[in-house]
Amino acid sequence: MMNKKLALCVAMGCTAAFAATNYDLLGRNGSKKNSPMVYRNVDYGAMKKDRQHDAASLRGDRSLKKLSSGLNGLVALEGAFSTRGLAFSKNGNPYSFYLKRYYQNGYEGYGYYELLNGSSNTYLNELNNVFKPVNIVQNYTPNGLIVNNSSPNNGPASNVYGFDFTEQYYYNFNNSTPFSALEYNVAKKGDVEWWLYNSGYSQCQECGDVGLYMDADAFPVRLNPSKVVKYLVYDENDHIFPSKATEMLSARTYSILQASTTENTRVFVTNALPQNPGSKTPQVYMGVHNRANSPEVLQEDAVYYGPEARDLDNYIYNNRTVEVVAAGNYWIRNNDAQLNAQAHAANAITVGAVNAGDQKIADYTSNNSKYCTRGIGNCPNGYYTNNGSSKPEIYGYTNFYMDNDRKRTYTNWFTQEAFVYDPYYSGTESAASYTAGMVAGLLRANPFYRWHPEVVKAVLLASGDNNINTPYPHGQTPATTKVPTYRSTVFNRFHNDYFHESRYWIGDWDNLYTHSEGNSTEIRFSVKRPDNKYNFSAAIAWLTSGNDIANYGKIPQDFDLYVYESNSSNVDNIDVYNYKTSSRSGGNAFEKVSFTSSAQYLTFRILLYTEDSRSENYRQAVIGFDVASAN
Repeated sequence: MMNKKLALCVAMGCTAAFAATNYDLLGRNGSKKNSPMVYRNVDYGAMKKDRQHDAASLRGDRSLKKLSSGLNGLVALEGAFSTRGLAFSKNGNPYSFYLKRYYQNGYEGYGYYELLNGSSNTYLNELNNVFKPVNIVQNYTPNGLIVNNSSPNNGPASNVYGFDFTEQYYYNFNNSTPFSALEYNVAKKGDVEWWLYNSGYSQCQECGDVGLYMDADAFPVRLNPSKVVKYLVYDENDHIFPSKATEMLSARTYSILQASTTENTRVFVTNALPQNPGSKTPQVYMGVHNRANSPEVLQEDAVYYGPEARDLDNYIYNNRTVEVVAAGNYWIRNNDAQLNAQAHAANAITVGAVNAGDQKIADYTSNNSKYCTRGIGNCPNGYYTNNGSSKPEIYGYTNFYMDNDRKRTYTNWFTQEAFVYDPYYSGTESAASYTAGMVAGLLRANPFYRWHPEVVKAVLLASGDNNINTPYPHGQTPATTKVPTYRSTVFNRFHNDYFHESRYWIGDWDNLYTHSEGNSTEIRFSVKRPDNKYNFSAAIAWLTSGNDIANYGKIPQDFDLYVYESNSSNVDNIDVYNYKTSSRSGGNAFEKVSFTSSAQYLTFRILLYTEDSRSENYRQAVIGFDVASAN
């Protein structure tokens, strides 16, 4: 009898490159689960001496799971992408994409795909049948309210905004960097001009446009008499009555997003988390949050994980958007020395600031997230708390100015208050906006990453060309010591100087795990080391329910990442492989490692170390992985 996995895949018209072998992408043959085994070179007792392994937490009432997975008719899903191609090839061309589906009736189907998008036998064609659809759109009319703020009497904001710019004098920029120098000399935008400026590639049928929203307290205003602010209001019922300071912050955010992305990214403006982001044209795949803590935000919510962080985590978990949040500015802009309230969100990408000139972390960057173990609001005077997932995870550039800007006076038409526009861009808000622009570039160039915030975070953690210089402020080592650049984050299957292989696992863990020993379960897979690549970084990140963090004061799942090397792709023989490194932090929603290797294969283990059986989505997983190399 034909193997049921192969029979289903053939019936579905999957690419047949794998038909000649019994191995799937994880190097498995025969039954998916292996019998319990002993790893002779692995000392489990020494792995985490500071914690006891909670084996009992791996058992519980499966009816508790309420995973908002986006899966359609499946219990689990795996996907993979490699800039150098995966294990199999067609006519000498390596397949770039892999997809495996676990159906509710017990069948499994998997295939390898050369193309991302097209009529049939493509990655998106198969994916869109079983997961959140990725719509590739071009030559369309956006279904948001277009605002053209070229005069105070144009558009729905005319009863709020007016413009009276008085040219002042050139500002003394001190040690700040021109934006053009930042982009091309520091952030290496010129290395990806194939995507940004090549007219042929800009019409790529695999790409389409990307929607990005600003979560703002004010609509953008015009910062230069020669500029016209043209943006999309996500919901025409949004009513925002801003202060002069929030108008400027909104305008700065919008200016950076426009400068750091391309015309293929459409920016929506909203004052709330947008509903149904997949229903917009183009679909809204990500958001950027630069709000300082408002007077309505309790001080406790800035110090500890609070309602705003919980709501953003739940939003990401349910909608699968990438959310970039400014960490906050220590003792500046109403932060009171703490993170922005939304910056505590474990599923979000929280961004700190690195000065573009000296490549050092700005000393005002807020950090340190705390969770209340007795629930939100129940940790008086700092008692009953846990350290939260490390924040910020990523650092972006700040301390720059737009090349043609001059110091000007802006007058609010509604309040008649004057506000001096200082073109010097600083703060974690600028860093978050700049990072969001690069992430939008990745989503534009490679739709594989759309609806996968867990993979995007792993990519950012594993990427980076530029070292962050010491000393580090606040006496802490940052989660990553490199700054992501255009060169390291904007890539696809055509332009692959910077190697990346990314994967995701979504759904029922008991279908996804590949190996077990006793009560320990894990995913194993191998990656073929690309020629002439020896230095690597790898990361995993996973999503969690905001309700779980709010109720129990911790990340309910703890995954660990292990790396081995070998000249064989057989992941069963891990006991004889050379162990390289591991990341077993505990308490974080990610793990990251860096290592060198000249072996033919890199073998990875993602071990579920512990899990809280009280979790809303017990025995469910949403995990992203990326391994990268620049040289």
